[in-house]
Amino acid sequence: MAYMSCANSWTISVMTKDKITIENIKCISRLSVEFNYPESKFIVITGKNGIGKTSLIKAFHLISDPDIFQKSSGLNAIRHDSKITFNIDGFDGFSFDFNEKLGVLDTKDKLPSINQIIAELPIPYGNRFKQFSLISNHDSAIRTNIAASEYGRADELICFLSQIYQNDKFNELKTTKVKNYEFYFILLYDDYYVREDHLSSGEYFLIQLYRIITSGAKLVLIDELDVALDAAAQVKLYTGIKPLLERYSSRLIVISHSLAFMNTVDDGGLYYLEDNSGSITLEQRSFGYIKSDLYGFEGYDRYILTEDEVLEGFVEYIIIFYSVRPYYQHRTIGVGGWTQLKMIIEKNDRDKIFSYSSNVLAIVDGDAYPSLVREYNGSTEIYQSPVADIEMFIYKMRDTLLQNIEIPIYTESNDPKKASKSYWKYLTIDKGMQKNELYQIIIDSEQEKCQHLVAKIKIFLERSN
Repeated sequence: MAYMSCANSWTISVMTKDKITIENIKCISRLSVEFNYPESKFIVITGKNGIGKTSLIKAFHLISDPDIFQKSSGLNAIRHDSKITFNIDGFDGFSFDFNEKLGVLDTKDKLPSINQIIAELPIPYGNRFKQFSLISNHDSAIRTNIAASEYGRADELICFLSQIYQNDKFNELKTTKVKNYEFYFILLYDDYYVREDHLSSGEYFLIQLYRIITSGAKLVLIDELDVALDAAAQVKLYTGIKPLLERYSSRLIVISHSLAFMNTVDDGGLYYLEDNSGSITLEQRSFGYIKSDLYGFEGYDRYILTEDEVLEGFVEYIIIFYSVRPYYQHRTIGVGGWTQLKMIIEKNDRDKIFSYSSNVLAIVDGDAYPSLVREYNGSTEIYQSPVADIEMFIYKMRDTLLQNIEIPIYTESNDPKKASKSYWKYLTIDKGMQKNELYQIIIDSEQEKCQHLVAKIKIFLERSN
């Protein structure tokens, strides 16, 4: 089965930043966040329910509807000291304050047009959920256009849907214009057709998503992005959207709870909304940190938290290689950076998101170990890897330990850290080396240190007599 292959290219662009500060809105006393967009111009926000994610989207929706909080958030959502301040790239700063006379958040500042910043709300307020009636209301005009052959091939939308679904189902998708609206359909025999709202709910909502992103808006925010999408579509969604953002010079902020989707997001593209002892924060976090705190891993006896996924794999490998026979059921989790590892064990010390501190072990690379033990004051045990950095060790020792592997032809970064990460991907993806082969190199090179670490792990996982 053939489907369209859509090539895309990426250009280097200047860092884009948007900032918003929310004060005294619903449960948020103060939230200030600066969005630093990665190259993809795509940011994903997640967090636990009821903490303020939708309030963030509503804040942006004020540009087109100053009554949105009163209509959708109940009593006392806003009050006399409520205020929202925006500094959006490409626009003059503006703010909304509570208007006692009108009982709404109001502004005297010049605002972007409602077509330049689009904040798409969840059910039932979002415009994408209102498209059903619009299509049916124009059905007769759509039929007339089809009969008159006034339609064309929807090439760009076909490309988008084909990237996500990886099939040719949409190769005959057509588009027709009625007044100022574009409608999509699949033409059948004798002028019969399948309207876009007759497709599956997931396919229909992807078309609405396409409409919003290609509308010409400079900034788009969407709540409940992955509504109605199956896991397979969620995995392809991120790479499908990125070329559209580049083509239309737009940037996108979405809210999602899908681990399958978040696991595909580029570095720097994940933001986590969380409550830290009553203070709401929204900051960049790694996928491992979010996965650990948002979903938790209850049901295990012991937890080993590592600095990243590479060290996570190494720990699991040495447990097997040295024939450790855990008495306690355990889970090893790569968090993502030693600072985020520090935050997650501190949160566990306080909130027991995994278990008691005595049931949690933290392992970091040797280069991060001094900083972590100096800055962490809790009771979780902390150990270090046999080497300063696994990827860096392999990279620096490649001329000695990997003489049979040709040097990559790509231009290597001048930053040794970035170069080592690229080389690790080169070995494990381009050259097809198993990670365990690389882990074995560490064991063979640093036997004494590896044995020392595994002895600590053995005490942690095996039952004492």
